[in-house]
Amino acid sequence: MTHRTAEDPAEEGEDALCAAAALGDREAFEVLIRRYGPPLYRYGRRMLADEADVADVVQETFVAAWRELPSFRGASSLQTWLFSICARKVVDTYRIRRAVPLDDRLLEALPAADSDDPFVVASNREFLAALEQALAELPIRQRAAWMMREIESMTFPEIGQVLGLSPDAARGHHHRATCTLEIRLRRWR
Repeated sequence: MTHRTAEDPAEEGEDALCAAAALGDREAFEVLIRRYGPPLYRYGRRMLADEADVADVVQETFVAAWRELPSFRGASSLQTWLFSICARKVVDTYRIRRAVPLDDRLLEALPAADSDDPFVVASNREFLAALEQALAELPIRQRAAWMMREIESMTFPEIGQVLGLSPDAARGHHHRATCTLEIRLRRWR
């Protein structure tokens, strides 16, 4: 294990952190966890219904990344590589357990648009519940593509790498998900 002296690991670039972590530097790997843990957790929360499953998937993602980091060659970004691992762990969880609808707390409530109007507040809650239900009913690849694009702002090539698809196939899954959601949520237009 290497030790750091003058440099703050949080200030280092991704390549330097990856190289240090691949050599066994736990501090560098902890920085990577702090950087990429929250987006992976957000993704997991929207892909899995059980909070314990989400925590397990994110933890298993980082355990796998720690083991595989020495073989990471940088053909994709570290974010894409980590999301690929996480997506495989999510699929593994689905194989073990049947999917259930998402928890109501997964999407944060929309602000009441500077209004305390009970109708607006109730409409926002109804919309979020309908969105969660519609997302839960999408096929897993469509839901994953939609979540990565709309929530994590990933590109279609990145989404394709994560899901093992071409960029065009990732775009197709996102498009089908968007069309389905538009139909299901037509009432809120």
